Amino acid sequence: MLELIFNTGRNIGLGIFVNGAFALQFSEVPQSQAIYAIAEGILIMFLSGLGEIKFKRS
Repeated sequence: MLELIFNTGRNIGLGIFVNGAFALQFSEVPQSQAIYAIAEGILIMFLSGLGEIKFKRS
C-alpha cells in the first residue's frame, strides 16, 4: 500500500515538473513562478523516491 502512495507521489511530482517546464517555455507566467513549480516537482519526486527506498529497507 505504501509503495502505491510513493508511486502516486512520484507521478504527481512529475506532472508538476512538466507543467512548470511548459509554463517556463510557452507561457506568460513570470519566470520565478515557473522555476518554483519545477523545483517543487523535483522535490516531490525526490521525497517519494527516498520514502520508497526507506520503506523497502525496513
